[in-house]
Amino acid sequence: MIPNPQKTPGESGYISVDSRRFGRLTVREDQIIFLNPGLLGFSRFQRYLLIQHTQESPFLWLQSVDHPDLAFVVIDPCYLVPDYQPPLTGVLKELEAETLEDLKIVTILTIPPGAPQEMTVNLMGPVVINLKNRKGKQIIIEDPRYHHKHRVLPP
Repeated sequence: MIPNPQKTPGESGYISVDSRRFGRLTVREDQIIFLNPGLLGFSRFQRYLLIQHTQESPFLWLQSVDHPDLAFVVIDPCYLVPDYQPPLTGVLKELEAETLEDLKIVTILTIPPGAPQEMTVNLMGPVVINLKNRKGKQIIIEDPRYHHKHRVLPP
């Protein structure tokens, strides 16, 4: 998702979103993702945008629409674990997706200040988004192959 700087808030279908990291963004209302019941620990905030970090980067930002300071670095887990396959049968129906191809999965990264080489990714709590209706949910996976602090880089 790339915000459109040529559009202004107030134009039909566009809103303004404040972000500490990106400044003021003007985005289409249909770009907003609704995470219900929100992310674990952040249930008050349910509206987000996915923002590409850079063209070449696999990283994205999950930016809260309602809190300018709340943004998470996320990544498609298949960049890190090519055979990553969380169980999606229940969430498929819950998010009203017709097929698995309608879903995008991202996982949240933790990057310690001053120690990016120690970054980890939460493979136990992926965020699943139906790209067609923009509904999403963070799910919890109970599978010994996936950890909440999976190292991204070798020690």
